[in-house]
Formats: sequence, structure tokens, C-alpha cells
Amino acid sequence: MKQIVKILIVAATAFFTSEATADAQLLKKLFNKAVETTTEVTADPISNGQAAGAALKSLYTQYKADGKLDMTNLNNILNLTTLSNNIKELKGMSDKSKFYKDFATGLIKGSDSLVNKSNSTSVMNGLTNLVNNVDLSALTQTTETTTETAAETTTTAATSALSSLLSGSSSSTASSTTTAISNASEIASSVSSILNLFK
Repeated sequence: MKQIVKILIVAATAFFTSEATADAQLLKKLFNKAVETTTEVTADPISNGQAAGAALKSLYTQYKADGKLDMTNLNNILNLTTLSNNIKELKGMSDKSKFYKDFATGLIKGSDSLVNKSNSTSVMNGLTNLVNNVDLSALTQTTETTTETAAETTTTAATSALSSLLSGSSSSTASSTTTAISNASEIASSVSSILNLFK
């Protein structure tokens, strides 16, 4: 996961400093590939748990530094998307299911033991509550739109587009973005509750 995030950051930085069309097209492909890899989901509960655990660890690191979950930070949005994509299979699962238990094992490993035996039940309850009670699809859609916009525009335009999407002020997507932002806030609130378990 760390390698994927590094690739994403390098690709984004290189793109934003690039002016040449050929370079921009190449960097757009790299940027999109990094995002696809970051949010790629398998049906394996241990792999899903590991990816979710790594996303939680990254979110917690930023949360601890800033004292809040900053929803204007693209890395946080991508980590929330990764988390959302990897907990989908928990929907409707009981704590007695094999998937649930294997997911918890992966979660501990992926978080480098930030999630551990003493807090894993609370974390899993928080994740299960999140996936069962919050619409996670709008956040994923907003992230894909933001990434596509960022990969096709200049630095200033990409920053402006991201701000518009996050604030819901983009006129062409205002309605769907408002829904996405509402859901993102709900997701952030739920995830913040989980992150508070690590203090």
C-alpha cells in the first residue's frame, strides 16, 4: 500500500508540474493506474482486511497530526475510498462468519497492529455499522470524478475542480456532488469514531 501511495503522489506531482501534452497523457495513465490499484478490491477477506487496515493506519496518522479528519486532503479521500471499497463485503456479515474473522485478521496485519486483539471487536463493529448504515458509493464516485478531472487539467484547474467537488459548488455536478459530500461527511464522522478508538 505504501508503494502504491508513493506512486500516486509521484504521478500527481509530476503531472501537476508538467505542461507538455505528451507528458501529460503519459502521466494521466500513470495517475489513473495508481488510483485503480489503490482502490482495487478482491474477494479475499484477508486481503480486504489488510487494505482496510492500511487505509485506517494512514487515516489515523493524519487524524492524529491534524486533530480531525480533513476532507479537503486528497490522500484522505483516497484512503476513505480504499476503506469503503474494501469493507463492502462485510455488509450483512455476522461476527461468527468466516469472512468476518478472516477480515479481522487481515485488518490487524494491514494496520501494523494499530488494530489489535483488544480493540478489534470495537473496530469491526464500527466498520460493520459503517457498511450497513451509510451509502459508500457516492464517495467512490466523487473520488473517481476528482481523479479524472485532476488528470486532465492543469494544477490550478485541478485544485479548483477538487475544491468545487468537495464544497459541492460545481454547477454541472452540484446535485450529485451535494449527495456525495453529505455521504462523505457521514463516512468521515463514522470513521472518526473508529479512529478515536486508537487514542
